Amino acid sequence: RNTLLSTKEIAEDRLGFNVVYGDTDSIMINTGTNMLQQALDMGRRLKVEVNQLYKCLEIEIDGIFKSLLLLKKKKYAALKIEGAGSADEKIIREMKGLDMVRRDWCPLSKSVGNYVLDQILSGKQREEVVMNLNEYLSDIGDKMKSSKISLAEYIITKQLTRAISEYSDIKSLPHVAVAIR
Repeated sequence: RNTLLSTKEIAEDRLGFNVVYGDTDSIMINTGTNMLQQALDMGRRLKVEVNQLYKCLEIEIDGIFKSLLLLKKKKYAALKIEGAGSADEKIIREMKGLDMVRRDWCPLSKSVGNYVLDQILSGKQREEVVMNLNEYLSDIGDKMKSSKISLAEYIITKQLTRAISEYSDIKSLPHVAVAIR
C-alpha cells in the first residue's frame, strides 16, 4: 500500500501526471496524448523515478490503452495496444471484471453489451456514439416486443461447481433449485 501511494505521489506531484486508477499492484495514468511515443516516454519516466526508490521491487509498463472505460475497482474495458512500437503492433479489446464476460448472462445481453462497448471505445464523436446506441437499442427493443429475437438468445447457462448438498441457501441460487428439480 505504501509503495502504491508513493508511486501515485511521484506520478502526480513530481511528474504532474493524472492518475486515474490504482490497485494493489498497478497504477494507471492518463497521459493526455494520442501520440504513442509520448505515452511510452511518460511511462518510462515514471518507471525510472519509482525504480530508483526500491532495491527489491521494480515496476514495469504492463500495457498502453488507446481508450479506457473504467467502471469501478477492477472493472474496465479498454482498447489495448499490443506490441507497441513493433512491426506486429495491434489493438485488442481487453475486459476485466465485467458481468458480460461471465457465463451467467444470456447471449442477447452479451451481444448488446459488446455492441455498446464497441461504440463507446470506437473513438467516434460522442454525438455519433449516442445516436448509434439510441438506434441500436430502439431496434433491439422493437425486436424484443415483437418476438423477433429467438428464445435461445434469452437462455442463461450456468452449471453447478460442487455437489448439490454443499449449497446452503438454495432459494437465492436459482440454478441449484433447477438442478434439484
